[in-house]
Amino acid sequence: LSVMIFLNPFFLFGLLAIAIPIALHLFDLQRPKKMIFTNVAFLREIIQQQSSARRIKHWLTLLARILFITFLVLAFAQPIINSTSSQKTSSGSTVQVYVDNSYSMQNETDQLALLDHASGFAQQLPNAYSASTTYRMFTNEFSGNDWQYHTRDGYLDALTELNYNGQSRSAKDIERRIVSSASKNVHSSQDAFVFSDFQKSYWNELINSKPDSQINWHYIPIQSSELLNIAIDSIWLETPFIQAGKPNKLFMRVKGYGKGKRETVCKLLINDIQVSTTGIEVTGGQELTTVFDFTLDQHSTYKGIIRFDDSPITFDNAFYFTLNSAQSINVTNLYQSTGNYVSKLYSNEKLFVLNSYSYATIDYSKLNQSNLIVLEEYSNTNKALAQNLKQVLAKGGNVALFPPNNTDWVAWQDFMNELSILVKPTSLVDSTGKKAWYVQFPDTDQPFFKDVFADKSKSLTEMPFSIPLFETASPGTVLLRYQQGSPFLTQIPSGKGNIFIFSGCLNDNMSSLQRHSIFVPVMYTIAFDALPKSNQLYYRTTDKSVDLKSTSTNLSQVQVVKDSIAWLPIQNIREGEIILDLPDEIKTSGFYNIIQGDSIQAVLAINYGRGESDCTPITKDELSAWAEGKSNVHVLDAVNQIDFSDELKSLRDGKPLWKYCIILALIFLLVEVLLLRFLK
Repeated sequence: LSVMIFLNPFFLFGLLAIAIPIALHLFDLQRPKKMIFTNVAFLREIIQQQSSARRIKHWLTLLARILFITFLVLAFAQPIINSTSSQKTSSGSTVQVYVDNSYSMQNETDQLALLDHASGFAQQLPNAYSASTTYRMFTNEFSGNDWQYHTRDGYLDALTELNYNGQSRSAKDIERRIVSSASKNVHSSQDAFVFSDFQKSYWNELINSKPDSQINWHYIPIQSSELLNIAIDSIWLETPFIQAGKPNKLFMRVKGYGKGKRETVCKLLINDIQVSTTGIEVTGGQELTTVFDFTLDQHSTYKGIIRFDDSPITFDNAFYFTLNSAQSINVTNLYQSTGNYVSKLYSNEKLFVLNSYSYATIDYSKLNQSNLIVLEEYSNTNKALAQNLKQVLAKGGNVALFPPNNTDWVAWQDFMNELSILVKPTSLVDSTGKKAWYVQFPDTDQPFFKDVFADKSKSLTEMPFSIPLFETASPGTVLLRYQQGSPFLTQIPSGKGNIFIFSGCLNDNMSSLQRHSIFVPVMYTIAFDALPKSNQLYYRTTDKSVDLKSTSTNLSQVQVVKDSIAWLPIQNIREGEIILDLPDEIKTSGFYNIIQGDSIQAVLAINYGRGESDCTPITKDELSAWAEGKSNVHVLDAVNQIDFSDELKSLRDGKPLWKYCIILALIFLLVEVLLLRFLK
């Protein structure tokens, strides 16, 4: 609801001047002249017609003069349209100003960054307020200085120091901070101004909210028509481990946020050396996956960066990650007789460090250091061995079990019970000359067999046979099955590791598995699964905690260090892991060292969160539709600084109409001149 008021109502007495043209109209002072004609009757009709036309001209002229005087008087009275429900601020009011300085404000319009536009518009605010008004300006940092109120000059100085910040804030965060400050100044009314690009990633909840009714909210969208931004969504390795000297692949998923299409070149750098490049063409709203080939020279930790050019938003043009080449896998083979097949298998690859023992000569000190323990035909009830296996499993190691080729089921079941696994004699009976004992081709969609087979055709592949000796009753993941569907190889989680149980043994008379080509990838994959998990390739600033592997026995406080800045995070150390709460102050992408004592325990690669890369905004029309009907919510146009300043004054003091009154007065003056000049 709006009303019109006058700043100088006393000038309305000037409307009495309307009586002047009325008096001139009623009392025509011009004396008529008498003219004599020889035939007056002949002229009578023409005289009547001229008299009627003159009366119309007089009335139109009178109306033009009245309207001229009326609008001239109204112009001096200075009418304005003001909202009756708006909350007028007093001469000593306070104003809160939030300027979004997140990295999405790097986007440009009119060849100027959105943050610079926001700063320029924010500088116009003091022109709409009195000299005694104080201002509180804050950005995404949410620092302690944000609570301070400044004079006009202090506020303008703070605007000149604006810079980008990696922290992003939601609509609730901004409202909560403004309202909490307003509650400390309950004796004065407040206006709040929000300058932002209103990314949907963080502001979408605003559309369904109802801002605090005690504050006058002013939302100023600073947006760009150029919305396309390219960002790396995620990266991953072809294999979970990297062997020094062997080629590997790094996959990268890229997203195009916004509209349009753009081409760019992505460069892969490892330890600041460019090792690979790839060209991509990204379309807004779509995803693209590409791959880099690389090889690491030695066992070490490497720092990797993927760079590309994508102006004007450049904060996410570099993606940081770490690579750790695989260390040796300690494999222990325990056998009853020879153990030749397992020993030959793991001794052919430098990645494996093999120790082989008969059950009578086990070195328990080295057994606990194993990543994988392979047991062949063990049927005793040695609880010491079972206890050592549990310790290996608890640390994340694996155990592979091949059953004994004898009838001593009691000893075998007791040993399996020590590992919390239930087994029973097999019910599978052969009646077709070993055909019932052949293994099915594996399900290549299972993670265990990922990238094992180059050709995944099942029709012409001949699989091995293995006479079943028992069945596993404990629940687990069946990796290989017999033709009839009974489990042959089952994976059962235990501790942090896994137990892999085969239903058949490695005796040549009982199985052809050990001589089949599938034996190598199956046993290798079991060993690779036991490989100590390395730290994540990368983290994001939005992550709350970091889980690191550590072999250090030092229990001192770790530090997160970047350049000359160090943080002391909350930490929890247990079972070779360091769990850190990522400090809130870490909002910049790059590499961070985890230092414990004098040594570097790990290197973290931290990237910005995904949300900031998506610059899709809430449009001005959507904001205006949401603000409709809310008397204390206003959405202002940010076209140029002059119009914005005028809009602020209109919103605060009302919309002045005196300019329109002057224009109308001149129009009716012109109408009077035209009537007198051209209407005969």
